Amino acid sequence: MNLKKKYQLLLFSAIISVPLLLLSISIFVSVIYNAAFKTKNKNIPFHESFAYPTMLIIFLLSLLVLAFVFSKSINAVLNKINVLNQTIRDLASDKKTPNIIDVKSDDEMGELIRSVNLLIERTTYRELELQQQEQIKKELLNKLRHDINTPLTAVRLQLYYLEGEYEEQAPVLESMYEQIQYISDLTNEFNIQSTETLENTYIVNDEVNLHNLIENMIKKWSYLYSIHKIELVYNPQDKELIWNSNELWIQRLFDNIFQNVLKHSKANKLEILIDDDIVTFRDNGIGFDINSKGTGLGLKNIEDISKMFDIKYTLQSNGEGTMFSFENTQV
Repeated sequence: MNLKKKYQLLLFSAIISVPLLLLSISIFVSVIYNAAFKTKNKNIPFHESFAYPTMLIIFLLSLLVLAFVFSKSINAVLNKINVLNQTIRDLASDKKTPNIIDVKSDDEMGELIRSVNLLIERTTYRELELQQQEQIKKELLNKLRHDINTPLTAVRLQLYYLEGEYEEQAPVLESMYEQIQYISDLTNEFNIQSTETLENTYIVNDEVNLHNLIENMIKKWSYLYSIHKIELVYNPQDKELIWNSNELWIQRLFDNIFQNVLKHSKANKLEILIDDDIVTFRDNGIGFDINSKGTGLGLKNIEDISKMFDIKYTLQSNGEGTMFSFENTQV
């Protein structure tokens, strides 16, 4: 029987049972009164005797019992609804996936419970699938890290032999050493993070001197910029600016800017300024539409890293160039 018919029958039974109950009790008490008490009460009519209020009391007590019986049926439905509500809330939270709910009826409530059970099974399957994918990603990252570090070691050895033959190119070789070390540090960082997102990554912060960091990065990028005839201008008004951050991640943040200018800006000048606790990168390139959906992974990385370290990040771009500004808001 479906839920609608069940409660239509329950309502009909409640309506019919009240007058039937009153009629049955009145007849029952009246018969007992006439048989056992009427002659003793000098033939006082039933409705004037003590039996009448007794009948009303019995009727009220019977009515309470009847209401309790009907309420049990309603409470059973409410309990099922509460169980479903809590199960769905647990399913939507970060808690352990809830257990399957027992189906004890074939009505609409039973169908709803089956649907929730199907959702639980689907969620459990997806969680297991995601765990397997995460494990595969971790294994691939470890293999990739190994595959990257192996040729890096070979390149280091080759540079070591080249140092003796090309002493006049020492600055270039030093820059290449720094690039190799940076790539190695990045692969180690990826290994530590595995496949965690930026929001879930635990990172040890330390004091980072922005002047020293940018000077080293300029040395690293100066060779490539000179090849592409892009002038690097560094103007540090504040050489003691310290951020409570992570040096490797800030390098990644600024590397994205150096790379974007080199690849996309068509600029011939990049100016870097440290002033009033703000680090600014400004080029004189062609600019781009910052509202365009195809702005690329580099800008997404800049936005994510800035958010992760509570760095206030602003971007302005037009036909005369692009400007990035960064201010650390961490106390």
